[in-house]
Amino acid sequence: MARGSNRLILSLFFMFLGPTIVFSAFKNEGHEFYYFVLILGTIFCLMAVYLLYSGIMTIVKSLSEEENNNFQG
Repeated sequence: MARGSNRLILSLFFMFLGPTIVFSAFKNEGHEFYYFVLILGTIFCLMAVYLLYSGIMTIVKSLSEEENNNFQG
C-alpha cells in the first residue's frame, strides 16, 4: 500500500511539472531547444499518467490481497 501511495504522490508531482514544461516550450517556439523541451515535457506528462495508473493498481491489489487474507482466517 505504501508503494502505491508513493507512486501517486510522484504522479502528482509530474502532473504539475509536465504541463508547465510543455507550456514553457510553446512560449519559446523560436528557441533552439524547443523540440527537446517539448519532448521532455511530453515524457513527464506520460510518466504522470503511467504512475497514476500503476499506483492505483498497486493499491487495489494490496487491498484485495488484504481482504482475501482476512477471509481465509
